[in-house]
Amino acid sequence: MEISITINGQVVSADVEPRTLLVQFIRDNAGLTGTNIGCDTSSCGACSIHL
Repeated sequence: MEISITINGQVVSADVEPRTLLVQFIRDNAGLTGTNIGCDTSSCGACSIHL
């Protein structure tokens, strides 16, 4: 699945699996590693992102 997201004013595009978490996209495709992965299921809130 091809997606494009604007993050901090820059467009980031990538072909990702439909099950990809937003936190994984931000870390892996945008190179922004400040977002943490805690439980790896989005249950604990460590990967919260402000929109």
